[in-house]
Amino acid sequence: MPQILLITGGTGNLGSHLVRIALKSGKWDEVHSTYHALNPNFHKIFWHFTDARNSILPMLTRINPTCIIHTMALSSPDECEKRKLDAWQINVKATGEIITYANLNAVRFVYTSTDLVFDGEKGDYSEEDKTCPVNFYGDTKLEVENDILEKFTTANYVTARLGLLYGFNLNQRLNFFDTLYNGLRNQDSVTLFKDQFRSMMNISNAAECLMELASNTYQGMIHLAGPERISRYDFGLRLAHHLKLPDAAIVGIKTEEMQSLSKRPKDVSMNISLALKTLKTPIQSVDEGIRSIFCL
Repeated sequence: MPQILLITGGTGNLGSHLVRIALKSGKWDEVHSTYHALNPNFHKIFWHFTDARNSILPMLTRINPTCIIHTMALSSPDECEKRKLDAWQINVKATGEIITYANLNAVRFVYTSTDLVFDGEKGDYSEEDKTCPVNFYGDTKLEVENDILEKFTTANYVTARLGLLYGFNLNQRLNFFDTLYNGLRNQDSVTLFKDQFRSMMNISNAAECLMELASNTYQGMIHLAGPERISRYDFGLRLAHHLKLPDAAIVGIKTEEMQSLSKRPKDVSMNISLALKTLKTPIQSVDEGIRSIFCL
């Protein structure tokens, strides 16, 4: 039986790295991916233009995948607050179609959720800790987590809650890391939260772990993040140190000083003991992750 991989959101931050690793691995007879707003850079795979606000079932039927890694989402918390209908259609409704298809057709399904399903009052969250999102983006991701539990009868799925990812998008879409890197390089002011804590992880490292989960037999929930609790501000200082650049451009700010449409939890750091026991892929520290990006 041909091994056919579908990566949704292949031009996104995480998706672009998954596409690269899937192609490099040579494990798949076919690699397919979806795109919407950004034209893809990678060749040698099958690309499918997708507006997830419409039904994606015809595309799934055409591709007939044996494994789906689902990263496609409206992932900006502020955008989700502004565009709640779009956020629900993309993050929940479209994902529901994929879940139903995967369950009925015995397709291996790897879903990327988020640390923002937690309220941030505790920190060091394990897979068993109570969820309580504080913004609409987190609501949509938790709704899908519950949908997976309700609909999957084959148990051939993984829900990977991801920490905040850092690294360059391979399709040149600017993200938080680009803004920080360019600010340090040009000595332009960059404002970073110093009182919000995440378990930050190198994007490429996260993609490697997800590819392993796509191919192994692990089933259920797993936290996939870096081993350190760190603020964006401290991460910025760490990046400046490794690049031997002045850190004067980095300005620390508290949550209450920044206006945003969505509420942000204070500490959604995650316990990754299960991932460390389960995965063969080494999980990089922040220092290791930065060095690997710049080949230091």
